[in-house]
Amino acid sequence: MMKIKARILPLPEVKYGGQKNNEVAERVAEMIYFGPKPDEGILYILKDFQNQLPSLLADFGVIFKSAPTVFAKPSRNEDIEVAMKQTSNENWQIAIVILNNVLPEVYESIKQWSNQKLGVPTQCVSFQSLQRNVGKYRMYVQNLSQKINTKIGGINGIVNLKAALSHSSNEDLFMFVGADITHTTCSTDQPSTAAVVGSCDPTCSRYAARLSEQYPKIARCAVEIIKELDKMIIDLLQVYERTCGNCLPNRLVFYRDGVDDELFQKVLDNKINKIKDACQVVYGNRKLPRLTFVIIKKSHHTRFFAYDGQYTKNIEAGTVIDQDIIHPTQFDFYLCSQAAIMGTSRSALYHVLHDENKFSSDDIQQLTYWLCHTDARCTKSVSVSAPVHYADLAAYAARIDDVLDETENISLNDIETKVMIFNDKIQNNMWFV
Repeated sequence: MMKIKARILPLPEVKYGGQKNNEVAERVAEMIYFGPKPDEGILYILKDFQNQLPSLLADFGVIFKSAPTVFAKPSRNEDIEVAMKQTSNENWQIAIVILNNVLPEVYESIKQWSNQKLGVPTQCVSFQSLQRNVGKYRMYVQNLSQKINTKIGGINGIVNLKAALSHSSNEDLFMFVGADITHTTCSTDQPSTAAVVGSCDPTCSRYAARLSEQYPKIARCAVEIIKELDKMIIDLLQVYERTCGNCLPNRLVFYRDGVDDELFQKVLDNKINKIKDACQVVYGNRKLPRLTFVIIKKSHHTRFFAYDGQYTKNIEAGTVIDQDIIHPTQFDFYLCSQAAIMGTSRSALYHVLHDENKFSSDDIQQLTYWLCHTDARCTKSVSVSAPVHYADLAAYAARIDDVLDETENISLNDIETKVMIFNDKIQNNMWFV
């Protein structure tokens, strides 16, 4: 082991409450059960959960007009289609779907109908989780409430991200972007999925996602380059402009997950220009935003421990290492943003490849750490900045098969792409959380 210096960043102030979607949800509380024919034991649990859910969610700011109605359905394809079309025809705001020992294909079919065909947000619940939590639903529902509130347009918490910076003005408008690719296989039948998400409100709490499928040619394998990046950025900037009263950001901070060191130069040569070209299309004669581009690496073998002179222990959340073991010429740092509940805490390695905002080390580290506290799915910080986590969730939600680890040096001409179309009703909502 090597002894190095580290420091702990201050926590942000997260404002909870007051930003919930407190309008009464008329038809938000309908439930659909998919699984074996319910016996008395299953019916008891469903009824118990049905009765308790409205009051429990109300404690977390999500209001239902009435107790939910449970519809029990077999998990055949035709039954899924009928049930999901019913949610659309009756204008449900969200469907709570309870899954009991169903195949993965059932979940995939539900999400395809809800996200791509009908535009009805769904929150899936494991029946086995309900069984384990009978009589103690509160903690389980707290987690559900975060997701449900986000999917119906609410905001769970707000962090004043400008306060993380040593220099920022009230006129500054930030847009945070995250990008990731989930690989599947070396086949044109099962593509990689590229996801790009961007914040689209002044608080940088709401995000929209754009996805595309990338089909390598037969016998060629996947590549960590997002070919349609410029089109996706154009779409996300236009969403931001519509949401923020025809205003566009003057600061753009882009986090990209999963790029190997040998691809850094290709990213600099290709993707930075694509982002700027996309901005030029949307901004026209207006001044372009200042761009900062950061690579995140989660898969590395460096581990850190705190030592008190006698024992080693996990480092605290907020620990940053930017001395001794970092690159001698590049702008990089390690950040542990999440406390380890079990096992060894893991840090992410951040490389700042391009920085027109001229962030100091303190600024970008603090900003990145505070972004880890803005994730809508939980009240604690997550392991990477929220934009990248959202991109990872969106790509995972849309992926078809397992991840492929094999790599090969190929060009963008070897890739065919298809932009994934989601229903207009949810396309700019956070359906992926």
